[in-house]
Amino acid sequence: MKLKKIAFLVLMVLAGVFILSACGSKDTPTPSVQSNTSAATTYGGSVVAEGRVVPRDHTALYFTSGGKVDEVLVKEGDIVARGAVLARLADREQFLANVAAAQAEAIAAQQALDELNRTAGLSYNQAVLDEVSAEKAYYDALKAWDDFNMTQYEDDLDQAKADSADMKKKLDDAKDEFNKYASLDRNNDNRKRAKTDLDTAQSNYDDALTKQAEIENKYRKVKSDVDLAQARLDEARRTRENRKDGPDKDQLELAQTRLEAANAQLLAAKTALNNLEIVAPYDGTVAKMDISAGEKVNSGQQVITFADLSQWLVETTDLTENEIVNLSENMDVVVVPDALPDLQLKGKIESISDFYTEKAGDITYRVRVKLTDTDPRLRWGMTTETRFSEPTK
Repeated sequence: MKLKKIAFLVLMVLAGVFILSACGSKDTPTPSVQSNTSAATTYGGSVVAEGRVVPRDHTALYFTSGGKVDEVLVKEGDIVARGAVLARLADREQFLANVAAAQAEAIAAQQALDELNRTAGLSYNQAVLDEVSAEKAYYDALKAWDDFNMTQYEDDLDQAKADSADMKKKLDDAKDEFNKYASLDRNNDNRKRAKTDLDTAQSNYDDALTKQAEIENKYRKVKSDVDLAQARLDEARRTRENRKDGPDKDQLELAQTRLEAANAQLLAAKTALNNLEIVAPYDGTVAKMDISAGEKVNSGQQVITFADLSQWLVETTDLTENEIVNLSENMDVVVVPDALPDLQLKGKIESISDFYTEKAGDITYRVRVKLTDTDPRLRWGMTTETRFSEPTK
């Protein structure tokens, strides 16, 4: 910093004068110079630092997905409002189709939920009727079970099993008899007789098994009718209970989940579509434009520098820990641009960084100064001499 260099040279000259004075007189003691701060800390009664003019805010803008630039809707220097589209990528048709499909599903899911709520009363009354029908069916099945003659069933089943066993024995005998002649010519009389007897025995055995199964199935049917009627009655009662205070809870949860999923899908589709555009994050100025229509860009590639130039600030980054302790927010500041040495601008400290940066062994802190004066000749990046008034001791 130029001012710090001047102050340093002044101290060096003074030190040289002291040394020459000491060499000229043996009786004069050599003075000692000690300081806990740099020479730049106090210059003209102030803490002084280099600064740089910056806007109130600035942002590097980029596309979140790569592609070909379709449109650039602004140019450098344009002042735009928040939300204005600055640039847009090509190939939007598929993204628009995805949004349309997601919107259709979201509408359908909302309609299904609305219908479920709208017809809640009707569904409850239907559930009551279904319960009444299920209860009647259960008692009919229970009566049939009570009327079922178990003794007769067991007798009939025993007889059927005995008949099946007898027919099975006759079938086995017929098979043995046929096997005696199986290798003979098909037209052999003994073979033909044995084959006829075997077919008859097989048919009789099949009939016996069928009769036995019919008897067993009568029991199974009556018993299953009771079990099924009981299960249907329990389900009808559960459904009626679930609908007494509104839509069926399970159906309502499913409909709500569907709607939430549809809305999430719609949001994702809209976000993907919006990612094809760069919009102004706040009211501001297009400070720098690094793309043109037809150019291909990568995801995350900086293409526009956007800034709020409505307020100029000055940032310093070379104030050391010994200097920063003498500063506080709202302290008065005088700023002189290096390019405009006759211009003095007033300002106040807006903020002092809590975190440090180490530069060439020094611990430094960033200070932001809000200018209360301005000048149309100021430009982003200009260097300044920034003087902070020392607090009264």
